[in-house]
Amino acid sequence: MAQNHIVVGRLGRTFGVKGWQHLQSFTTPRDNLLSYRPWSLREPGNGVWRPLPDCEIQSHKDGHIVRLAGVAQREQAQTYSGWLLGVAPEVLGDTDEDEFYWHDLIGCDVVNEQEQSLGKVTGLLETGAHDVLQVAHGTQPLLIPFVDPYVVDVQTTQRRIVVMWQLEWSE
Repeated sequence: MAQNHIVVGRLGRTFGVKGWQHLQSFTTPRDNLLSYRPWSLREPGNGVWRPLPDCEIQSHKDGHIVRLAGVAQREQAQTYSGWLLGVAPEVLGDTDEDEFYWHDLIGCDVVNEQEQSLGKVTGLLETGAHDVLQVAHGTQPLLIPFVDPYVVDVQTTQRRIVVMWQLEWSE
């Protein structure tokens, strides 16, 4: 099975005694997780994705709970807590020219308006106020707000992001 899956969620803590567990979505909006199928499962610390057998999903409060096929008891569900849900990249579908997924930004070169290389994107953080680019730069990563006016241009096809950021701001 291909190992280039995109993580879209995680199986959370158990719910009740009949094998249900909370479903944590990493998508925006949260319900998009339900439209990205089929899912694969990956145990934390293990790089192997395996197809997720059928499952039941129910709405619960402001999220969802899930019960995997063959899981009927709380103890069985606990063994899957923390496992990641992933989908093949083609499941996410194409984006418009000015849209992109977070995973499209990983590995992009980051340069400032003076064409100084700041490094490569290693991840993004969701802080509540705004998202933050994590950029590998020497021994200390740069954290650059992913909002105007700091992000000037995102060119996913060229794998490049232009930012309004000076090297000395991070020293």
